[in-house]
Amino acid sequence: MKVTVDTTGPCRKKLQVEFDAGEIQTEYDESLAVYAKHGRVKGFRPGRAPLEMIRRQYDKQILEGLREHLLAKGYQQAMKEHGFEPIAEMNLEESELKAGQPFSYSVTLDVAPQFDLPAYKGLEVDTRKVEIADEAVTEAVDRYLEGTGKYEDVTEPRPVQANDMVAVDYDATVDGRPMAEVSGKAKDLAAGRDFWVIASEEYSFLPGFGPQLAGLKPGESKEISVAFDEQSPIEDLRGRTGVFHATVKKIRARKKPALDEALFQSLGVKDEAELRETFRRMLAREADSQERARRRNQVLDTLMKTAAVDVPESEARTETNHIVYEMVNENVRRGVPEKEIRDNIGKITESAQAAAADRVKLRYLLRRIAREEKIAVTDAEVTSLMAAQAMRSGHRTAKEWLQAAKLKEKDVRKGLREDLLTTKTIDFLLESATLTGEGAAALRQDPDKEAKA
Repeated sequence: MKVTVDTTGPCRKKLQVEFDAGEIQTEYDESLAVYAKHGRVKGFRPGRAPLEMIRRQYDKQILEGLREHLLAKGYQQAMKEHGFEPIAEMNLEESELKAGQPFSYSVTLDVAPQFDLPAYKGLEVDTRKVEIADEAVTEAVDRYLEGTGKYEDVTEPRPVQANDMVAVDYDATVDGRPMAEVSGKAKDLAAGRDFWVIASEEYSFLPGFGPQLAGLKPGESKEISVAFDEQSPIEDLRGRTGVFHATVKKIRARKKPALDEALFQSLGVKDEAELRETFRRMLAREADSQERARRRNQVLDTLMKTAAVDVPESEARTETNHIVYEMVNENVRRGVPEKEIRDNIGKITESAQAAAADRVKLRYLLRRIAREEKIAVTDAEVTSLMAAQAMRSGHRTAKEWLQAAKLKEKDVRKGLREDLLTTKTIDFLLESATLTGEGAAALRQDPDKEAKA
């Protein structure tokens, strides 16, 4: 067997394997002997049939098995001699395989990149001091109170303000015609009496409807335009604009609850000071988490800038497709019209390609560091993660969750193991980093804060 490996590009090899006629005959005869011993031929006991009959009956199966064996043999020899790790194969070309004749094949392989690890211990990380101002606590308490207050009728003569709850009467038209005539499916939407909406885009039952009520007093009317995009559930209205002739009837506003004994008791605190301290701790946890995420990104950015790692084209292409899928789904979720997504698919793909290359590069770097530092993930840790995921999904056991989600346990375990290994490796990088900046002293005093965040 002759094996030749040529480098045709970054992370790409062309493997050429040749077997002479004698090698093929020897391999064929060995396989034939196995079939002669165990193969079944009508009229003969196993092992008693003439060899030529065995050959005629099993020649196709022998050659199929021999082909797979020869392909694997060439791969193994190439990897042994050249030390590469195949990632994907393409462009397999092979000669016809026959007993007593030479056989050869060539295949193009994407292989795992080989690279020198940069210095990854002691990476400099700028830290910021986390401080929660009194004003931030006050704002957080106010937001909470405003969000939990009950709606009450507005008695003073004032116009609609943002986040008010408003009762309206309305009739809708499309192209000057009653909406119900344009689409029978829009009958329930075509008119409303004492219909309550919130003057906020976030809670608007139709995009832009609620906010356009701002400034109107009870008894005042306005024509409100609403554009129906390609995601509208009513097909007849897609791409069209509805005009809602709306009249404000009543206004309700949230009344912030008082900071009194009843509120303190409901929240499990004794007074305003303890309430503020509770919110301060909550804000501090959020700020610590954000600061840790910033440090995490910083150490990874530093690592990426100092490492030279080629990315296999096949992996980059697969990762690009995944990211495009993610970005398109996110746009759909946000209500971006389908036509707009299609028109921008080129830009989306370009952005995805850059992100994909970075993802793959970082993946190889972290795997390599994990091997160097003997960072590992146990089966028990994976099992624990599966149980936690099952509970978050509303299932009592991981088995129930897997069955409900129609997931294969083997695939889920593989994904969770890789995710946890990544997390552990990044934690290691952060723990071994050189801390600078105003927040360094606090982290040195409490080294476990990284894990707590």
